[in-house]
Amino acid sequence: MDNSIFENTQFPYNIATESSNEPLKILQINLARAKAATNQLQETASTIKPDVILVQEQYINNNRIPGIPQTWKTFSSSNQKAAILIPSPKLKPALLATKVNMVALKIQTSSFPITIISAYSSPAQDVHTTLQEIQEIISSLPEEKIIIGADLNGHNTLWGYRSNDNRGKDILDFILANNLNIINKPDALPTFQRNGSVGWPDLTLCSQSLIDSSINWEVLEEISLSDHRYIETTIASTVANQFYKRYKTRHGNHLRFLNILGKEIYHLERKIKAARNSGELNNATIELQTLIINACNK
Repeated sequence: MDNSIFENTQFPYNIATESSNEPLKILQINLARAKAATNQLQETASTIKPDVILVQEQYINNNRIPGIPQTWKTFSSSNQKAAILIPSPKLKPALLATKVNMVALKIQTSSFPITIISAYSSPAQDVHTTLQEIQEIISSLPEEKIIIGADLNGHNTLWGYRSNDNRGKDILDFILANNLNIINKPDALPTFQRNGSVGWPDLTLCSQSLIDSSINWEVLEEISLSDHRYIETTIASTVANQFYKRYKTRHGNHLRFLNILGKEIYHLERKIKAARNSGELNNATIELQTLIINACNK
């Protein structure tokens, strides 16, 4: 069957929506491969109550992240050094891509869909590998609202360092080439500290289309038990959970369903057989689907 005849067709999917009045809250942290920091994450999340958690260098045991509730949805990069965690059971994310150094998913807010990316590039790795993976995602989503939480280990004065290095310049070139915005504040607390040394390797970026939204970004002082600090980003758009209604038909009132459907089904059958082009077939298909949904709802 030629699926092209259904392109750009708006089928009447049976969707219900639940919304929260709170802004979208995103927590970001490099867990430094520390078991204690990974365990601490659950306690911090119970206080801050984020909708989404972006982590890098999470502690892994038996191909899973121990210490977090089993009810959390977890999406990891294939090398398991970047992940997105969804604590809320009401949020229904859609996985977009899993690559070696990054993972991307989409969630629905009441105002717009938003793509969320978590990525990691170690200081010993060529940063262009991770940047290319991110590039492939954002290039496929023109005009989309995108937010990226990544530890890319590059130095640049635009996100807090006193000087630039070549890696930081390459990251900035990538940001400018893709029309992204740096949400980090240059005067913020260091996102990394160890043995007296400090740094700002953790970046939060967003697409140009998110600039009109009210975004608040802050480095938190809560205990993380990692050598990185928590970053909290809030976006002033309420979270919406869209889901498809499902019907239990095995023991349903089939006779009543057929009686409701039968009044129109022969008319629709003739309409489908008589369709002379894709537009007429699309209209008949939409009418049939609407009829089935209405019959189920009764």
